[in-house]
Amino acid sequence: MGFAVPKTPTHSLMLLNSFMRTDMLQHIHWRLHEMRDEDGPGSPLHHMAESLEQVIGTWDGINLFDRITRNQFHIDPDYEFRPEQDYLHDIRLMKHHLKCHRKAIKELGCWR
Repeated sequence: MGFAVPKTPTHSLMLLNSFMRTDMLQHIHWRLHEMRDEDGPGSPLHHMAESLEQVIGTWDGINLFDRITRNQFHIDPDYEFRPEQDYLHDIRLMKHHLKCHRKAIKELGCWR
């Protein structure tokens, strides 16, 4: 079964909150809040894409499984937390969302 396609930045956050398995989720939120607080240029769609780029760029390939914990907002509070598998799942999920957002930005003709 594949990942759901986010329709808007808000929908993307809802899906990520529900289906990310690790606390890497909080890094997405931190980056979004930083951009909002700094009044960064771009639309919410751009901010979401940039946030995902930064978080993926920070965590992808370094495999710090011992540095993550479970996502307390996961849709299934009883899921079995498996750090290594869940870490890799979340990287794939974030990449999927980033790809969807880049496609939307391209279709709207507003990529930087």
